[in-house]
Amino acid sequence: MPLWELFPCPLKRQRSQRSARSSTSSARRRQNEDGCVTCLRGTLHCYNVFILLVGCAALGIGIWLLVTDFGARKVTPIVGNQLYEVTTYLLIAGGGAVALLAFCGCCGTIREDKCVLSFYGTTLAIVLIVLVAACGLAFFFRGELASKIQHRMRDTLSVNYGYEIRTNSENRRITEAWDAMQRQLKCCGVVGNVTSFDSWMYYLSKTKWSGVKKSPNRRVPDSCCAPGDINLCIGETEFQGPPRFFQGHREELRKTNPYLYTDGCYDALINYLDTYSAVVGAVAAVVPLFLVFGIVISFCLCARVTGYAQEDDV
Repeated sequence: MPLWELFPCPLKRQRSQRSARSSTSSARRRQNEDGCVTCLRGTLHCYNVFILLVGCAALGIGIWLLVTDFGARKVTPIVGNQLYEVTTYLLIAGGGAVALLAFCGCCGTIREDKCVLSFYGTTLAIVLIVLVAACGLAFFFRGELASKIQHRMRDTLSVNYGYEIRTNSENRRITEAWDAMQRQLKCCGVVGNVTSFDSWMYYLSKTKWSGVKKSPNRRVPDSCCAPGDINLCIGETEFQGPPRFFQGHREELRKTNPYLYTDGCYDALINYLDTYSAVVGAVAAVVPLFLVFGIVISFCLCARVTGYAQEDDV
């Protein structure tokens, strides 16, 4: 038998003992911390399910605001500003990203993959920034445009509405936006009530549309009409009141037309924009609060997994 087997090297024996003690200590520490990791993993699983629902809700709200009859794309030509539309797109992007990340988070949690967990946490932080920007734009939009909208409404209705819509795409887009707004908000013209020259009477007195309308008896477009007798609404049928007669000198010429929207759109539009800006802003403000929680949990779990990997390498 060789001598080195009878008398093993003391240095090699000490290194082996130190390695055994280190492995035992690492295993004991990892066993003690398994409860913490299990708690983090379970919390992140529940969080991912919840954030999936939140992301789908934000995505659904954004799409609805975009495709509804008088949605974000129809608001832009009237107010002359794309902030509302951009904010809606940011909400859609943020909601879709959150829903997609919830799936990635589930995969990373199950596998305890530090790369996936790091990607998940980092991307959540980016989405958080996008949604905070959307929230800021939404509330900025509420206060920025109120003073400018009425002037823009007068300009577009006077110059663009219903004029050369077959050859001018901008006029066609503005006409479609006005029609959608008047149907949705049940209004007609710019501002005022039934006795105002700037409500339903605006079409007949101050627009290019009045010179190109299809019938000489027509006073207002179809979008100013409630469901029912369209001819009575637009003035084709004889009626002792609007729109055939305006501020008649006799009481019998002031009858109420049940099918004509007689209030202007300005006040209704301001209320509409306030409401939906508040909805977008609230969604974009609430979702980031949940994202902060997910970012913290994912990086904590990632740190635990990374620590175990380093101990195993040693």
